Amino acid sequence: MSVHVDAAFIRRAVEWSDLAALRIAIFQATGDPEIGKLGPVAKLDAADRQRLIDRCVALIERDLDTWSIRTPDDDEIYSLLEMVIGAPTPEGDFELRKGVLSFEDFPFYADWPSGESKTPDDFHVAIIGGGFNGIATAVQLTQLGIPYTLYERRTEMGGTWSINRYPDIRVDTLSASYEFSFEKDYPWTEYFARGPEVRGYLEHIAEKFGVTPNLKLGHDLVEARFDDAREIWQISLRRTDGSIETREVNAIVSAAGLFANPKYADFAGVENFGGLVIHPTQWPADLDLSDKRVAVIGNGSTGVQLLGRVAEMSKHVDVFQRTPQWISPRDKYGKHVEPEIRWLVDSMPAYWNWCRITSIMHLFNFHKDFLIADPAFEATGGRVTQISENVRAMLTEYIKTETGGRQDLIDKLIPDYAPMVRRPIVDNGWYRALTRDNVELVTADIVRFTETGIETADGVHHDVDVVVTATGFDIVKYLWPAEYFGRGGANLHERWDEESPMAYVGMMVPDFPNLFILYGPNSQPVSGGVALPAWYQMWAGFVARCLTTMIEQGNTTVEVTHEAFKDYNDRLVVESQNLIMVTEEASSRKNYYVNERGRMQVNAPWETCDYFRMTTYPDTDAIRFR
Repeated sequence: MSVHVDAAFIRRAVEWSDLAALRIAIFQATGDPEIGKLGPVAKLDAADRQRLIDRCVALIERDLDTWSIRTPDDDEIYSLLEMVIGAPTPEGDFELRKGVLSFEDFPFYADWPSGESKTPDDFHVAIIGGGFNGIATAVQLTQLGIPYTLYERRTEMGGTWSINRYPDIRVDTLSASYEFSFEKDYPWTEYFARGPEVRGYLEHIAEKFGVTPNLKLGHDLVEARFDDAREIWQISLRRTDGSIETREVNAIVSAAGLFANPKYADFAGVENFGGLVIHPTQWPADLDLSDKRVAVIGNGSTGVQLLGRVAEMSKHVDVFQRTPQWISPRDKYGKHVEPEIRWLVDSMPAYWNWCRITSIMHLFNFHKDFLIADPAFEATGGRVTQISENVRAMLTEYIKTETGGRQDLIDKLIPDYAPMVRRPIVDNGWYRALTRDNVELVTADIVRFTETGIETADGVHHDVDVVVTATGFDIVKYLWPAEYFGRGGANLHERWDEESPMAYVGMMVPDFPNLFILYGPNSQPVSGGVALPAWYQMWAGFVARCLTTMIEQGNTTVEVTHEAFKDYNDRLVVESQNLIMVTEEASSRKNYYVNERGRMQVNAPWETCDYFRMTTYPDTDAIRFR
């Protein structure tokens, strides 16, 4: 897109920019002492902030054409991180934050230990799933020259961004952080990208980085069985025409994902309902709600995202809420990226890199600020921590403001638990939608479906034509419905049914050699500070380090030991008990992080830097190569 850049355009770009990132990018390019001495942007008063804006504008107008991107050394990165954050980076966090900055071409990815590819001619990896994780792994293996095939059961790639098609679907983290670090300055059109744009991004990545030639769409894994004698995996895949394809592979990377299997409505009488029941993953493209009475069941991320559009399209909407949520605003949510900002990202060296840090640095202390209770603070009558209480107060005030002070709604919407006990939800106009004349909030439990609607525990019958079940996904069904049989015929699903799904560092299970599970049990980092796509790259790097070590050592299998697996999961359970998610008030009724057995199921409870080390450098005492 061609734009006319003049002084006014540049000033708008600076004023609308992430000023903390721009300050450091310009200082990196110039070493300007005036910018350097001003200090972190978050601590500037209005006068100093204006002084910084004016200085940035002046330098860009005068010198931008002379600046070029360069990779700073570790000492400079350390100093610049301290400038932008306002505090030294702990030694254990430096490597991770350096990777997030992404001055390197492929941060977090592995290289061959010897420096050159030594893959045997007959070696092949099967990657299952064409979403973010599968593509991250495919790019890593492409870089290493390890042969693979990426199998996707749908007829397009995209993972959860292909499965979900409901109105207003979008990411709830900034697009600039919800991306891979090896594709620099991708031209997102919105600050929080919509689903189709995310799918387009993944297709772009696959094409640009050599994944597409290795992609097989319409191939659904049915079974994977390990051959003990030959130490290979035999896999069976169902094609879209129903035929079965079989082949042998040396390793499997399951990137089937956490949100792959919808949880459907199982209310009494649902089979008798005469209207339409829709899960958001099955949203009809031609659905007309203009004269329909609609029920939306659920107020998680999906229910909150779609309500506003559904309310606009429908005659009437009943919103069924079981548990109130803490729903928070996001700056620039739903906004297009302005031409001035697009120009700045394209033109200002290192601005994109520093935006990757500034967009997440408010989460660097997330663990202690929100997830672990402060006994001294609770002794004074507070809950969790002072920061948690401050956020609770802010979000409570937000509820009151967005509902126009309607006490009948406020009383039903304020949760009785601390923020972060459940997954935080980003507001997409949900509270305001509840104030519409054609929307009613229902908090009574659903008793049964009838032929014409829904009956609730207070005896009210709600007449509806369409029911939207925004009830989420069956997240305990990892890898489902594919069956995995390991050494001696060990059945992975049966083992997990008996014990709860468990894995070593979220990726490996004993008796299942050369099988890696991405977004597996307890793999989602509970701490803040790094966006998920960076973890996808780290997990892919872990897989690659295991495979390259195995190949270079002349081994045929890599597998976690039973002892290491048990020790890791025992420590995980103990560590989880310190977190607010695993409390009486955070029961499985309120919290998908915890399963029905009371065990933390989704999250890894570790500090970010600790989990980074676990998933970057395989522990050779825990993992056996043979």
